[in-house]
Amino acid sequence: MDVLEAIKSRHSVRAYLDKSVDAEIVKEIIEISKQSPSGVNSQPWKVYAIMGNARDELVKEACKNFDAGSWETEEYQVYPKKDEMPDWYKSRQRACGFGMYGVLGIEREDREKRLAQARKNYEFFGAPVGLFISVNKAVGPNGWGHVGHFIQSICLAAVGKGLGTCLQEAWAGFPSTLKKHLNHADDEIIWCGISLGYEDKKEIINSFVPGREDFESFAKIIE
Repeated sequence: MDVLEAIKSRHSVRAYLDKSVDAEIVKEIIEISKQSPSGVNSQPWKVYAIMGNARDELVKEACKNFDAGSWETEEYQVYPKKDEMPDWYKSRQRACGFGMYGVLGIEREDREKRLAQARKNYEFFGAPVGLFISVNKAVGPNGWGHVGHFIQSICLAAVGKGLGTCLQEAWAGFPSTLKKHLNHADDEIIWCGISLGYEDKKEIINSFVPGREDFESFAKIIE
């Protein structure tokens, strides 16, 4: 697939077919993604691919924690604080939420159905593979940006392999649980999870693709 087409066709997939992904394909996606750029070639990322029984055990514990409301202390701030959140951020966040729940036919007041949808994060939305991307604690915002390059490469490589992905910062709510199952080093922070699998195109939620801002609102060509 052409890289431009991959960029345009990539979207968050929140429902997957009950179909396994070969471990060699997962390895190939990760292997090619290491070509991502990073300052001084620092490559401040690590990847943990979880599947099979290991995936199922993590899902079981995470969903148990979610159901009990047993949240853990986040290692980084996922969203801006409410009193510091700019209007443009609020409007885009609301539009995204309303759009997704609107496609599903879930009303704003229906807390039970909203929670049920949120819970699917911790089931990888049914995907057979979960990827967890860590960033080394020694790097600052610049290094986090480099890890972002790597994450985008994974998403595009997955598209090239006919797979869908969904980035999940929701996992930031369970850092201790992840530590138990991934056994990553103490100098790493798990930035996000990525659901990876074959998209179920019959599921209506996968028809939701939020719009993007017009060129003039975020870009300027200076000559």
